[in-house]
Amino acid sequence: MNENLMPLNMCSAVVTLDQYLPDWTLACVEDTTTPEHRSFEHQVNFESAFSNIPLVHAGISGFDIDNDDTSRLSVRVKDITNEGFKIAIRTWMHTRVYSVEVSWIALGSASSW
Repeated sequence: MNENLMPLNMCSAVVTLDQYLPDWTLACVEDTTTPEHRSFEHQVNFESAFSNIPLVHAGISGFDIDNDDTSRLSVRVKDITNEGFKIAIRTWMHTRVYSVEVSWIALGSASSW
């Protein structure tokens, strides 16, 4: 048996973020002539910490966007630590986003090993 092997830990969930959360600015377009980016960040904390920074992947699994304009939506992860990460959602131009469902998975070394 190879003593250098470390057991993997996996954590995953689906997070629904919407216009009822504080600081959600993705549903309102205040100046329709300015194509500025509007963004929202949400902190995700792992149920138990990883021993090192894990690999985190996230993807859009659902959304509610106003149908009066083009659907523009970007989701990414940032500020990954062994205890959690942030989901960053972004839109631009006249797109109004009312909710986004994000599926994510984190893979890394177990902290209790």
